[in-house]
Amino acid sequence: MSVDRAARPSRRQFMQASLGLSLLGGSALATSGCGTSTTGSSGTTGRSLAFFSWDDRTIMQPVLDLYTKQTGSAVSFSNVPPVEEYISALDAALKSGTAADVFALTAENRHVVADGYLKDLSDQPFIGVMNSANREFMTFDGKVYGLSISSWAGGIMYNKTLLAKAGATALPDSWAGFLRLCAKLKSLGIAPYSEAAAEGNFMSLWGLLGGYFADQGHFPDQDIFDGKTTFAETWSEPLAAYCELYTRGLVHKSITKLDDDRMISAFGKGQVAMCGAGPWDVAPVQKAAPSLSFDAAAVPGINKGTSYWAGAASPGYAINAKAKNPEAALDFLRLLAGQEALKAFGISSGSITTTSNYTPTITTGLTQQAEGARSGRIYLPVVHWPRHAEDLASELTAHLHTVIRGSAKPQHIPAALDRKLKQLDG
Repeated sequence: MSVDRAARPSRRQFMQASLGLSLLGGSALATSGCGTSTTGSSGTTGRSLAFFSWDDRTIMQPVLDLYTKQTGSAVSFSNVPPVEEYISALDAALKSGTAADVFALTAENRHVVADGYLKDLSDQPFIGVMNSANREFMTFDGKVYGLSISSWAGGIMYNKTLLAKAGATALPDSWAGFLRLCAKLKSLGIAPYSEAAAEGNFMSLWGLLGGYFADQGHFPDQDIFDGKTTFAETWSEPLAAYCELYTRGLVHKSITKLDDDRMISAFGKGQVAMCGAGPWDVAPVQKAAPSLSFDAAAVPGINKGTSYWAGAASPGYAINAKAKNPEAALDFLRLLAGQEALKAFGISSGSITTTSNYTPTITTGLTQQAEGARSGRIYLPVVHWPRHAEDLASELTAHLHTVIRGSAKPQHIPAALDRKLKQLDG
């Protein structure tokens, strides 16, 4: 399940992962072009399954082989890389009536639900194995339209040796405690914390927001976009708490120039005690600093005991409402929700599978992130924003940079997001 440095997401790739890929280390980000293939016996054309994927054959072949072995049915496989190319190709196929029986359902193509292109899967038994976060991701107006089987979780990676110098053996159980730890580390001449701010990867902010909203008993994203509330009304308190990292001078303003590669390089060299990291960052640290003692944990919450992970559920597999082979499509999803296929997919994709019926074997260094992903306590705003996600994320990053540089106040950010949403909605 290790992922090399080349597979770690850039700013744009992180947005793609946030909106849909959500794979450990971005294995689907490495797909190399589109193609078609057929697997299975020629004598099963009557029940052949057409499957359109944005994962390439290397990832999906073990599952396709299992399907053919168990059902005797052929699989006509095709794929186009994510995200824009895939969405465009799928839209064209759906509109022309040539779409495959099964295809990926993501945050960016949710419109196909409202357009009536998907089969309602709510009453299918295999839906019951989905993790709560995955099921929520696949639910629209109370109905479930896809099977999502994996997630990723990111949080705060910490150097155990450097934390010990500040008298800590793990992360504190509250955000206030985390800020005190940062202050203690800084007083010892140790850089406390960093994030890949240049790429908009504010892992601790996502986790802090998730814990805050969960503690409030309601995630406000849909209400914001429905005009029932605002960013200013819901984000102000957690955002101000997050920005204390900068308003109190605990993190240097040069963080605005820090990308993921430089952040992880500094962490591996022991130049910073903690950093906001995804599971794709573990293998590069292990490779660069094999003797470094480090771990990862969820982001401490504003209230004690409300820690939360940044993260997102992976795309699901949906069935075309006009599938030419609907029973074969259901067979495929039933198989995909089974232990044998989950194991095969987890190995070939490098994903953390999250279903209740199978516990994956986790690579050393990823235990905490895997537990976070499987807990369902993961949050990433862009995944929950029903429209304008990239534009709003860019707006948020730009305004956070002004706060980090000391040229704006944290309270200005939620209002700016409200203005941007109104502008985008026209």
